[in-house]
Amino acid sequence: MRPIGFSTGALAKADFQSGIEMQRSFGVTAVELSALRDRELMPLLRELGKLNLQGFSHVSFHAPSMLTDLNEGALLAALKDIPPSWPIIVHPDVIETPERWRFLGQRLCVENMDQRKPTGRTVSEMETIFSELPDASFCFDIGHARQVDPTMGVAIGLLQRFRGRLRQIHISEVDPYGKHIPISFAALCGYQLVAKLIPRDCPAIIESTVDRAQIQNELEVALRVLTEEPKLELYPARGPARSL
Repeated sequence: MRPIGFSTGALAKADFQSGIEMQRSFGVTAVELSALRDRELMPLLRELGKLNLQGFSHVSFHAPSMLTDLNEGALLAALKDIPPSWPIIVHPDVIETPERWRFLGQRLCVENMDQRKPTGRTVSEMETIFSELPDASFCFDIGHARQVDPTMGVAIGLLQRFRGRLRQIHISEVDPYGKHIPISFAALCGYQLVAKLIPRDCPAIIESTVDRAQIQNELEVALRVLTEEPKLELYPARGPARSL
């Protein structure tokens, strides 16, 4: 069965303790500990040993998406403290010197990007990244891929090319400004078209920004994306066109 759960940052931003506890009562089995802003990194690392992660079969760690207070060397030194079984999700534009990251091996889980970013958006851009990080794994963000290409062609290409590296997926809708929002019906239909390319045991992390009252519904929508066959006939069938 697929482990599924939420990013702590989607539920409570920098309050990772609340982000863990908010989802515990919903029976989820995966969690991503988020330090998207580099000022959040050290407080989270200091508390790692005290966190109650019982019940989560999959735990991942999202490294900062932008460096403002830290440099690359300081970030890499800090990431050495992450438990070795956890994938570390990294945005490719944070990787300034690829050879310095190779010590992480498969633990380094590189995520495809949305259209705001300068790289990591397409198959060819991800090919370049993985050529420099041959042991790295892949975090497929379906919302990012749809924002780049609403036809889902980019999503299909990414999954076909890098399925062997796939270690985790991110699921949400991503608006034109790069914000992670609840999954709409239109996004759900697009996602279902590519869901069959995602292995059934690949952990899924929901990044939709929701409050406690929305958790159950967003969880059900994400599960529907990943488990239901797409409905090809979305509108009533029409009769044959008549000649004029």
